[in-house]
Amino acid sequence: MKNHEGVESGMTNAQLNAFLEQLAKLIESKAITVADAAELVRQAKTE
Repeated sequence: MKNHEGVESGMTNAQLNAFLEQLAKLIESKAITVADAAELVRQAKTE
């Protein structure tokens, strides 16, 4: 989303919600332990 100056200002609430839902589904399908879940979240972070 761009602000009035055309600068990128981040995700919309809908985009963030979609990302979090996908992350939750990934955790549900792959994680066995809390450590597994934490690693999946860390891998989802941007560089």
